[in-house]
Amino acid sequence: MTLEELEARIRVLEDIEEIRKLKATYCYLCDAGLGDRRNRDELISHFVEEATVDFGLGPASKFQGREGLDVFFGQVVPGAVSFCMHMVHDPIIEVDGDRATGKWYYEAPTTDAATNRAQWMAGTYLEEYVREGGRWKFVSIKTRWNYISPYDEGWAKNRGAVLDALEDTP
Repeated sequence: MTLEELEARIRVLEDIEEIRKLKATYCYLCDAGLGDRRNRDELISHFVEEATVDFGLGPASKFQGREGLDVFFGQVVPGAVSFCMHMVHDPIIEVDGDRATGKWYYEAPTTDAATNRAQWMAGTYLEEYVREGGRWKFVSIKTRWNYISPYDEGWAKNRGAVLDALEDTP
């Protein structure tokens, strides 16, 4: 192996670690409370200008650009959950120069903002990243759900009314 090949391999490992830290920062900021403008602004700073988020609950759950992200993280997320603790794991991160993709499992104990009921959320994040100004940033985040279940019933009894309704939509 040449020195150049070794340097390239190390660079990919460093890029993967930076992307893992980017995702951890996303989780911590979401969970710290997006109603706090400082948390929301810091979170949005980790996205490219025209980034997209797709919350996986139909057309009304897709947002783009800084204004869209501000609506999503400032209104939609706090309006859905009053407490959240992201646990992301098993990442598969593929780096190709200044672009990368990631797939993560997530689980999150949450509190439904409307009912104040504890619930479980789990699924997969599908993400795209780009290196911009020497920093990795989000280009897109797509959420794919396995369940949004009431804590006291669990996912085996109740996968989640929101997800069941989506399956009934043509």
